Amino acid sequence: MRPLGKPVGPRSKVLKRPIGQRDAADVLGPQEATDLAPRREEKERAKRSFYIRTALWTLVGSLLIAGLVWLVLFSPLLAFDPHRIRVEGVQEGLISEDDVAVTLDAYKGIPLPRVPTAKIAELIETNPVVADAQVRRAWPAGLDITLSLRTGAMVEANENGFTLVDASGVAFQRVSERPEGLPLVALPQGEERKNAAEDVVTVWSALGDLVKQRTSQITADSKSVTLSLDSGALVKWGTPDDSALKSRVLEVLVSQRSASVYDVSSPAHPVTF
Repeated sequence: MRPLGKPVGPRSKVLKRPIGQRDAADVLGPQEATDLAPRREEKERAKRSFYIRTALWTLVGSLLIAGLVWLVLFSPLLAFDPHRIRVEGVQEGLISEDDVAVTLDAYKGIPLPRVPTAKIAELIETNPVVADAQVRRAWPAGLDITLSLRTGAMVEANENGFTLVDASGVAFQRVSERPEGLPLVALPQGEERKNAAEDVVTVWSALGDLVKQRTSQITADSKSVTLSLDSGALVKWGTPDDSALKSRVLEVLVSQRSASVYDVSSPAHPVTF
């Protein structure tokens, strides 16, 4: 009997360093060790082939992206032409399509994706007759532009006639004659102007036909509104609050009593003198 604990068979060889071909021959035998070299070379060739293909595809992809960027952002293929625009909202005597096209000459030849539509809208809005401009790209080389024009809500006197003013107090067009149905106004300049113009619109809308026909001018600031009548009388309207009631009271006073001043700023307690 063999003593317990002793290994059976040939004694195993223990290696304390990486296995090379000579070591493999000791472990696997000469033939098996010789077959490892071609396999290792085949794996190395596969790795090199993979890296080369990856690099080539990366290069091709980069070239395609660069070409697309050049085509879209720098080539003349999509160059903007100011004469290839479509403008909606023009009005004869105020602004024409040619007027809009002239303002866009600085962007001629720039690829359409690089044309700053928001900046162009702001540029068009510098024309005082334009209240709002919407600009959209129209491929491949044009723009679609939609204009909202100002409309006169009142007029101011100037040295040669009148100037149309919109409901927000913006003066935008000179005319030789006062348009029918619009009040002649005196408005402040600066920050108070917009609020004063809005007050005029409120008061004028509340007035009846009798007082409208007799009103020669409306003066407004940020605190109060005053009407000048064709008789020379003044109407102290005060704020635009309770304008409907003030209008009814004023019509009764004007039709029944002659006065130099009609004060309806407190419509429940009107005063004349």
